[in-house]
Amino acid sequence: MKKKSVLKNLYAFLMYMFLYIPILVLIAFSFNESKLNVQWTGFTFKWYKSLMGNVGILEALRNSFIVAFASTIFSVIIGTLASIGLYRYKFKGKNLLDTLLYIPLVIPEIVMGISLLAFFAMVDIPLGMTSLIIAHITFSVSYVISVVKTRLDDFDRSLEEAAADLGATPAQTFFKITLPIIAPGIVAGGLLAFTLSLDDVIISFFVAAPGSTTLPLKVFSMVKFGVTPEINALSTIILLFTLVAIGLSVMLRNVHLNTKKISIILASLFLIVSTLGYGFWSAGKKVAPKEVLNVFNWSEYLPQSVIDKFEETYNIKVNYSTFSSNEEMLAKLMAGGAQYDIAVASDFMVEILIKQGIIREINKDNLPNLKNIGSQFLNLPFDKGNKYSVPYMWLAGIIAVDTSKVPDGAVTSYADLWKSDFKNSITLLDDERVIIGMTLKKLGYSLNETSPEALAKAKEELKKLQANVKAYDSDSPKTSLINGEAKMIFAWGAEGNLAKRENPNIKMVIPKEGLFLQQDNFVIPKNAPNVKAAELFMNFLMEPEISAEISQAFPYGNTNTAAYPLIDKSIMEDEGIYPPEEELKKGEYLKDIGDSIKLYDAIWSEVKQ
Repeated sequence: MKKKSVLKNLYAFLMYMFLYIPILVLIAFSFNESKLNVQWTGFTFKWYKSLMGNVGILEALRNSFIVAFASTIFSVIIGTLASIGLYRYKFKGKNLLDTLLYIPLVIPEIVMGISLLAFFAMVDIPLGMTSLIIAHITFSVSYVISVVKTRLDDFDRSLEEAAADLGATPAQTFFKITLPIIAPGIVAGGLLAFTLSLDDVIISFFVAAPGSTTLPLKVFSMVKFGVTPEINALSTIILLFTLVAIGLSVMLRNVHLNTKKISIILASLFLIVSTLGYGFWSAGKKVAPKEVLNVFNWSEYLPQSVIDKFEETYNIKVNYSTFSSNEEMLAKLMAGGAQYDIAVASDFMVEILIKQGIIREINKDNLPNLKNIGSQFLNLPFDKGNKYSVPYMWLAGIIAVDTSKVPDGAVTSYADLWKSDFKNSITLLDDERVIIGMTLKKLGYSLNETSPEALAKAKEELKKLQANVKAYDSDSPKTSLINGEAKMIFAWGAEGNLAKRENPNIKMVIPKEGLFLQQDNFVIPKNAPNVKAAELFMNFLMEPEISAEISQAFPYGNTNTAAYPLIDKSIMEDEGIYPPEEELKKGEYLKDIGDSIKLYDAIWSEVKQ
């Protein structure tokens, strides 16, 4: 018997360790002196301190509190009244309605997010704080109903009848008898709704707009730049706050509360959270800008220092949002493009945006610094005359190899990625056109091949490659190479260069089948609310000093030839970023392939499932 008890305790201990060791590691590394989550180098509070001065995080915190408070209040009112109505009254269709109210509890969040986005577009509700609050009410109400109805199941109706017999009005009975008895359920439901709202990412991602970024979305965006102790610190704070809210919810479910106690609890919670929220917000508050510019760009593509300089120069607030693929950017522009003032699109995507009528012509008279762009980057086939786009950066897809784990010379081509020696050790860009195109190049086809026969062969080859793929990551593929999780990556030259700064064993390899090339460009959505600020922003980034600063932080190929003398020689001579001319001639750009993209979508879905 004793042996069985020991085994049970050991099993429970191991299960808890399995669940909570990753969280404990995250908390521990939030105090790590090193910026990289690879090894412990010393104890520090500096990451928590830096959070308090991060204006972007403080703004996101403010937005989260506004949305959480508003959605919780409405959810509690609607949910409580709905619970009482369903409990007390019988009517036709009650069972069906009761079932429908629980759908948000079980429906996948991504489905709900897409459906809400479609609904807001259909009824012409602009994305922003209003859409966020409505969306959070939609999923929070069901949780409140679930908790309050559980409390009502134990409710003694005879107490209400006794109150009525003693002359109490329905209103008096509700506030003096019913409400105090079910109050623990109401408070618990409200705390649960508040916590869920504060933590939501997926639904918020679809219905948020520039300027309405919540704290979880901000964290998600920060993670794209690689997990740093600052993110760990923020995650630790969110975790502690969530645990407190959930703990209060559990404690209050079965506690008898009167109206006075309810008022004290709610007032105390409101005062504490409001004070903290206002304090954090005030700490990073700046002078209110005259204008706002909403920017939509790739991750790790524009340093915060440049954004700060633009804001200081023109007194224009920049709301900076990021995406992970051209397809994600297209979907967001089609759904809410009127809320973005400027976006960055790759060459083939510019062609698609023009055909879809989503972007507007650019007034080049307002861009005197356009003269700094090299002629080789202008007047390209996807936008003759650069009517709709302005060059930003160009990229070459390379293979970056950790030579401490892979023998020098073992990788010279795309085909080498399929070697059995590299099982579960390669990180690839999470981009169907790039990865399917790479596979086509391995087979001797063009990146833009559309024949069903060639694509069928590419699909089979990609399936074989899956055993070697550690991860698909377009946001920060270098991270897995730096921390030792991957032996090599297929990514942009800048990613390899940044990885090499942390690990000198990294070597760039130009695939002998030919480079995958890409040029990214600024575009302005057709109904952009602040075109003037968008033009100022483009012109500002084309100043040689500013352009060079961008290249120093994120060393992609720069289209601004006037900035070349200002960029470090080590970057300009890195063949992974600026390949030799003969390699560039062998390289190939992606093109719009029309309806054939459906074949690519089908292959990508099947391979990654």
